[in-house]
Amino acid sequence: MKKKYNILAITLLLIVGTQSLFSQDKSKPWVLNVEANAVDVYPVGENTPQDEYFDEFFNLTDHWSIGFPKVTISKYLSDNMSVNLSGAFNKLKKWGEFPDSPKVDVDKLTYLGFDGMFNYYFTGLSKRSKLKPFIGLGGGYTWIEQGQYNTFSNGINKDELVGAGTINGALGANYWISDRIGLNLQTTYKHSFKEYLTKHWQHSFGVVINLTKTENKKKVEEVKDRDGDGVPDETDLCPDTPGLKALEGCPDSDGDGIADKDDVCPTIFGFKEFDGCKDSDGDGYADNIDDCPDVKGTNKGCPEVKEVEPKEVISEKIIYFAFDNSSINAESQAVLEEVVNLIKDANYSISIDGHGDHIGTKEYNYKLSLDRAEAVKNYLIDKGLSRILITTKGEGESTPIASNDTEEGRAKNRRAELTIKIISQ
Repeated sequence: MKKKYNILAITLLLIVGTQSLFSQDKSKPWVLNVEANAVDVYPVGENTPQDEYFDEFFNLTDHWSIGFPKVTISKYLSDNMSVNLSGAFNKLKKWGEFPDSPKVDVDKLTYLGFDGMFNYYFTGLSKRSKLKPFIGLGGGYTWIEQGQYNTFSNGINKDELVGAGTINGALGANYWISDRIGLNLQTTYKHSFKEYLTKHWQHSFGVVINLTKTENKKKVEEVKDRDGDGVPDETDLCPDTPGLKALEGCPDSDGDGIADKDDVCPTIFGFKEFDGCKDSDGDGYADNIDDCPDVKGTNKGCPEVKEVEPKEVISEKIIYFAFDNSSINAESQAVLEEVVNLIKDANYSISIDGHGDHIGTKEYNYKLSLDRAEAVKNYLIDKGLSRILITTKGEGESTPIASNDTEEGRAKNRRAELTIKIISQ
């Protein structure tokens, strides 16, 4: 007969456990407890051999019958509230005590209990605290095999179960080691509705498992980001160079708030009104276009020079450059030496226009054409000519003198044109 009860208990516990496989909700998870349980029928205010409710409450040695298992399946109804169903199996070996005996032993009486309960958690699921203390209230039905101190008949019908409904109150806590697993400690008082079923305590300790996968972070759709700057390639204006989100994925080398791709002076802290360049002398001309960056002036950043009607335009000279280059080669040096000798001891003005072919972006070719004009100017200054009397301008690829479809034509377009005016002899 006892074997029959054991099989029944295990079967019912398995049925309870399988409920966890259904209806999972990430915001209101299912939780499974698998625990050992200890039944104590002594300090519950009953007649002999029991005593007052909390008399020797923690006397594990004399009064606790420890067994396994107790299985509980819980469903959270809200952040702080859950409902649960549990089943427990035990073998009672201890019942109470007499004045001349610290404990009263019984013959491994089968214990079965099935209970439902509502738990209120003082620290809700959404709170960061790992410790979740709770109180519970519910009811159930408990059977205890008949023995010397529990029977509803005059004689003891061994192997028969004495069963009755109970109202239950619980106090306990879960401690979550991780999002999925933790520990549970709980004590429950079961108050029987029938005199023949003793009131008793049931304590439990074991593992608690969150059966519903939780997600602490929102899944982010995988996107391509070649440069790894956190800006997806589809919206990254500089997808191959790490940059700033505020500048749509482009870098800002000098930290002036202007992306390098839009900054004419990307390595010098500047201002938006000067396209990322600075104006050292404060004359309104950015240094990159100011012929006199350290002196205020209105003539391209230089002091005004009184215009004198030129007596005669001496000549126009052309200096050619190699591809993607602004260096003065030997042939060009010879032409510039002629210019120096030509205006020696004369009042003069020289304007230099830089040009380029069409290979590359317009912005790049403009800068290269300006560099070529500046290279010619610097060469003449090094030869003793006045900086103030020489002006430069970049034309980029806008004014070719030959077809850019051939290498020969492109070579002619990579040039600087000098217009030399003699003011007086």
